[in-house]
Amino acid sequence: MNQIIKIGIGVIIINNNQVLLGHRTNIAKDTGGIYEPDSWTLPGGKQEYDETTIEAGIREVKEETNLTVKDLKLFYVSDDISTDRHFVTIDFITETYEGELKVMEPSKIDRWEWFNLNDLPSNLYSPSKKCLTEYLKIKGIKLND
Repeated sequence: MNQIIKIGIGVIIINNNQVLLGHRTNIAKDTGGIYEPDSWTLPGGKQEYDETTIEAGIREVKEETNLTVKDLKLFYVSDDISTDRHFVTIDFITETYEGELKVMEPSKIDRWEWFNLNDLPSNLYSPSKKCLTEYLKIKGIKLND
């Protein structure tokens, strides 16, 4: 077991009571994160050496969605531990973005969709689910399991 704790980044992008989620492809390779193919995830990824967490959030959203996000605010931090890896996931939130939404890494995410906060998919990526559960609590919405 590689006993190194890594940093994961997630970004909640909100638009008119909807959140942007990407579908992790069924045939995705294990890229070293928490491995859960066929789940819905917030845009995000791994922080790189010599970049801030906000820079990582902006970069990952652009790399995955083609959107440029701004005004990221720290929202949630969690430990995400599986049998052979440990991530501290830092989640940001924003309503400020621009650009045309596109699938930029089809081998990882096969589609992006806006979901109403009252009707999220049941197969959420576990780090995203923790964060979204907390966000929904603030909004007075119970996550459908």
